[in-house]
Amino acid sequence: MTRDALVLCAGTIPRATFRERIAAARAGGFDGISLRLGDYARARAEGLSDDDMRALLAGEGLAVAEIEALTAWRPGATPARPEHAEPRVLAVAEAMRARSISVVEGPGAPVPVDAAAEAFVALCDRAAARGLLVHIEFWPGSALDLATAAAVIAKADRPNGGLLVDTWHLARTRGGTALLEGIPGTHIAAVQISDSPRVDEPEADYLAAALTRRLLPGDGSLDLVGFLRLLETRGSPAPIGVEICSAQLAAEPPEIVARRAGDAIRTLLAAARREHDHGSPGSGPTSGGAGTVHLRRRARARYEDET
Repeated sequence: MTRDALVLCAGTIPRATFRERIAAARAGGFDGISLRLGDYARARAEGLSDDDMRALLAGEGLAVAEIEALTAWRPGATPARPEHAEPRVLAVAEAMRARSISVVEGPGAPVPVDAAAEAFVALCDRAAARGLLVHIEFWPGSALDLATAAAVIAKADRPNGGLLVDTWHLARTRGGTALLEGIPGTHIAAVQISDSPRVDEPEADYLAAALTRRLLPGDGSLDLVGFLRLLETRGSPAPIGVEICSAQLAAEPPEIVARRAGDAIRTLLAAARREHDHGSPGSGPTSGGAGTVHLRRRARARYEDET
């Protein structure tokens, strides 16, 4: 899956069945989809085998960009459910011929970089044996915030290990764009784009906001054109994922949402190309990011519920 590919992320149409997800992706002009572990489990419960799912994807010329998400990856970590254990996540990703798996850490103080890097090296090597990339998704208040995630990835130095940059999280990370500009473009291996109003700090109930209040690209105030230009100038290989977690959009038919999301991201990409032609520099989403210690405390209960 190339950097020009468009990915319909699972959170954009959270209630869709597997078949609906495929139809929506094609209707919206996407090249691939992401799948959450729950999406895969529901498809199996509906009677679809791995062969069935691969055939449905191939029939529409789609690929699975990413399996979300591995949360118990450090030594001693216990998965919330047995099916969320690392061997199962890797097996699902391999069965779906996915490009990557994402790693997400819960709320807490930043993890020690040396120990986390050692664990990440081991995880990347196990994933590489199955032909998979591994992306760390940071968020403000997480034990893997942007600075920590970048340090872990740099120290691990694995060719299949990188960073997943979600514009919602980036805009709420203090100094996020400046931090991102210091990260090698090859380490920015996946992106998830959505819009939001301008923010000065993370919302009080951060995960609730992140899961329900996102906007279509272009409907908010983030500098998403600047973000796309930054990816280009840094040489990121990431496909363009669109993740618009919105309670309003979730109530609409998946194909309608996918068409709106596809139109919005193509409009954004066209604007970025125009800026490129005029030589405008890239920047990134307006960043907030204050109050992360208190945010971690507020987010813990919500995180445990959602994972």
